[in-house]
Amino acid sequence: MCRLISYLKTNKYEFLLAVGAAATMQFVRYSYFPVYLFFLVVFFTAFYVYKLKIKFDILNFVPMFFYVSLALISLLLLNVSLDKDKAIIGVINAFVFPAIFYIFLISCNEDCILKTEKIWLFLLAIASVVCIFEFLYYIAFKSFRERTISIFFNPNIFAFFLVMVYPLVINKLEDEKSKLLLSLLIFIEILLSGSRTGFVVYIFEFLLINIYLIRKNILPVFLALTGIVTIFLPKILYRIPKLNDITNPKTAVGQRVFVIEFVLRYFSHKSLFEGIGAGQFELFFRKLKAPGIVALHSAHNLFLNTLIEYGIIGYMILVFIVYFSVFLSAYNFFKHKEEYDRNILIGFILITIFQMFDMAEITNSRMLLINMLYTFYLFLPIYRFKRWRATDGECI
Repeated sequence: MCRLISYLKTNKYEFLLAVGAAATMQFVRYSYFPVYLFFLVVFFTAFYVYKLKIKFDILNFVPMFFYVSLALISLLLLNVSLDKDKAIIGVINAFVFPAIFYIFLISCNEDCILKTEKIWLFLLAIASVVCIFEFLYYIAFKSFRERTISIFFNPNIFAFFLVMVYPLVINKLEDEKSKLLLSLLIFIEILLSGSRTGFVVYIFEFLLINIYLIRKNILPVFLALTGIVTIFLPKILYRIPKLNDITNPKTAVGQRVFVIEFVLRYFSHKSLFEGIGAGQFELFFRKLKAPGIVALHSAHNLFLNTLIEYGIIGYMILVFIVYFSVFLSAYNFFKHKEEYDRNILIGFILITIFQMFDMAEITNSRMLLINMLYTFYLFLPIYRFKRWRATDGECI
């Protein structure tokens, strides 16, 4: 407890920013403006306090190219968008604020970047505490089957956040006991969220990141995982899909299968260059009034969602930035064999896999925090690459 209090005292501004971000995001349910205002104030204050200077080079330009290009494509598609206001808000959430955050990151020195990492860690701590109290509330007053959302607005968003932030947290821990305990805690939170995609992706993430640690402690890890699974077995069994769910479009699994066929059929009648506009999938699908199909908010696949909303050009830009970031992360790891770079590489790959089954609605205001965390992942491989080049005495 003394160590925790000491850590909070030495990082009180990061903690307060994390609390402020978590609290302010709750206003998204009612209005976008308090959230936008909060982040703008934080960014401008940081630029003023730390005397940050914007530094652009070829590598830094790559993520900016991604954000600017998709924002421009979205604006060009405004004339075909069913809801222009929603499209503009979607551009702000998915591209404008993440781009501002990216400009902030490339202007930071190493100390400022470390502080930014700590904010994500504090957000995880806040989300974990809320998750525990939420689960206790469900047990006392509702049902064991209820899915926790913590400080987020959807259990799948909560699970996605846990998968994204896990490599960052592991990189900050040194002793094996802390790594295992934290990994098991996040595993429990994933189970409480009830996210099937999150469960499968996190299992792979946990095994790949801790493969050497698990080999050294195979029995304790096995017993711990077995105990957790046994305790939450009713919740796990409840979330396991049935085989016939694949062909039933009224189920979550059936929707994902149906939407793949839907997008492919759409482009059999339309040009690949004809997108429907940013954040328009839900409205477009609702307009079709497909019989027996529940309303879909997104394509449940970031790549398919990008293809139908921004066309083939937007899709190719997304594929490029993903491949670029994975390649650069892989280069950093295989060149220098650092555990930090390996964890970022594993995290980015599994984040991408997660988004192939969910988290496609990046234009939604409720995804703003997640979009900014994704920006941090786009920034890290470039930052690490430039740092290694400087260490090796090579020109950047």
